Amino acid sequence: MFEPALSAMSERIFRTYHRSRILITGGAGFIGGQTLRLLLALEPAKVVVADTWENGLAELVRDLRSEGAIREGTIFEPRLVDVTGPLMDRVVRDDGPFDVVLAFAAAKHVRTERDAVSALQMLNVNINGTHRALRAAVESNPDCRLFMVSTDKAADPSSLMGASKRVMEEFVMGELPTVTTTRFANVAFSSGSLLESWLIRLGQGHVLPVPADTTRYFVRALEAGQLCVLASVAPPGSIVVPSDGAVDAVELTVALERTLTSMGLPWRQVEPADAAGHIRDTSCVRVLVTARDTAGEKAAESFVGSAEQRLAWLPAVDTIVPKPPTSGCAEVARWVDLACKAVPGPGVDEIIGRMRAAIPEFSHVTSDRRLDDRI
Repeated sequence: MFEPALSAMSERIFRTYHRSRILITGGAGFIGGQTLRLLLALEPAKVVVADTWENGLAELVRDLRSEGAIREGTIFEPRLVDVTGPLMDRVVRDDGPFDVVLAFAAAKHVRTERDAVSALQMLNVNINGTHRALRAAVESNPDCRLFMVSTDKAADPSSLMGASKRVMEEFVMGELPTVTTTRFANVAFSSGSLLESWLIRLGQGHVLPVPADTTRYFVRALEAGQLCVLASVAPPGSIVVPSDGAVDAVELTVALERTLTSMGLPWRQVEPADAAGHIRDTSCVRVLVTARDTAGEKAAESFVGSAEQRLAWLPAVDTIVPKPPTSGCAEVARWVDLACKAVPGPGVDEIIGRMRAAIPEFSHVTSDRRLDDRI
């Protein structure tokens, strides 16, 4: 769907990336890896991929070498580093200066608000880790182009994950006004996604769970990379989103039915009491439809918040006018840094309260049930 937009921006994209020096944080992840492959085709001079996922970095290098994606004349360097730590600054010093930085490193699961430690780690990575990498690059090269990835869950967030991305948007854009970002849909069958889990569980003979009355937007892996490339060359300060109607909303039960039908697999719905256990039934796949009653999950996502304005930019691609930066999000960023070191540290309720104070649109979906409490 983004081919016409890419065509319109092809000259700018080529000028930005050809023979450039690029840093990609979280580049061993699914979306970062898809974007990386598109950028390597533009023959940059140097690409440094920073990630904490050691096995992912190893597999990424093997895949890219096997695919012939790293062309002669491009220096490719993987770096095992945490964006929240001081070694991130060293990567920028040792491997830079960089012409472009794309920040993909993130904690992305709604279920990460399961406890205070996990929630603080998510906030620290998504907010302060993103800012640290981008700030270090600008200090090394003031003309560096900056991009960070966001999510549709940042629009009127209902979970701590969505709220962390919303704070990231407002805080980082307030500190670094030239940065661009994109909110996009779920990437179908991406690593860690519900759709990928269905394929994994099919191979293990497990039941396939799906929440009822839950609608999500989906894009293909290639489209996710294309949207990130487009957003990275958008006007400074842009929040890039798919145009209204460009991406179809699909109920998750329908997505599961389509997946099984495309594989020629019959299925039957089972009750919770019959869901657990390892059962290889080659004649029929077991499906468990669950209530949408866990913390942080809402019925449907949107790309644009209730208080935001959408502007047309390219075919199938719009931008959002960002809100003026507020002091609340900067205060949260500083508080998260201190809270990660505090003994005793804050609980989940205090963390949610801090985020609500910074983001009036944050309406947390509260529940005694968590995603980790069910299959």
